[in-house]
Amino acid sequence: MIYLGWFDDTPKRTPAQRIADACAAYRVRCHAEPTIALVNEAQLCEVPGLVVRSAGNIRPNIVWVGREP
Repeated sequence: MIYLGWFDDTPKRTPAQRIADACAAYRVRCHAEPTIALVNEAQLCEVPGLVVRSAGNIRPNIVWVGREP
């Protein structure tokens, strides 16, 4: 499984916007559609068509996107 780490600490952006940006970067770099995003517990949100999970070891404003088998 390949993940892409994405950092964005812009205060006016929502977690969903950060995830969308991370997904766009994943599509460009990996030539595939991401299926999962891992975020900090405080930034858990819903994104249509994507599984979003929280993990305690992920720092705020960081998104990991990838594909699950």
